[in-house]
Amino acid sequence: MAGTYYLDMQDVLGLHRRQLERFGGAPGVRDAGLIEAALARPQSGYYRDLIEEAAALWESLTMNHGFLDGNKRVGFAATHVFLRVNGLDISASADATYDFVISSLESGQFEKNRLEHWLRGNTKPRAVASG
Repeated sequence: MAGTYYLDMQDVLGLHRRQLERFGGAPGVRDAGLIEAALARPQSGYYRDLIEEAAALWESLTMNHGFLDGNKRVGFAATHVFLRVNGLDISASADATYDFVISSLESGQFEKNRLEHWLRGNTKPRAVASG
């Protein structure tokens, strides 16, 4: 892969809209600056690899509360897309992912290091279709 693809505001606004269409919720941006900050965080050059960048993105989009509603959903969706476009898939089931997110939030441990650890154990290289 030539380089890392980072999501932009249009990508995340589209993901947010689709999440609300599918699951419901109040549309709207509460603070665009918080969303932009979350999107910039993985690009800071501070993180050692794609997994750590993904964990930073996930934490920031979820915890910054840049949207009126759906922050947890868009945080995961953006992380999933970010990994996929960069050659990785999340291998955990939807139920296992949901349980991890809820338990992390309820215990006050929805933090980058915990997310990174979970992603390292629950991602795999994307299968490449043969032509």
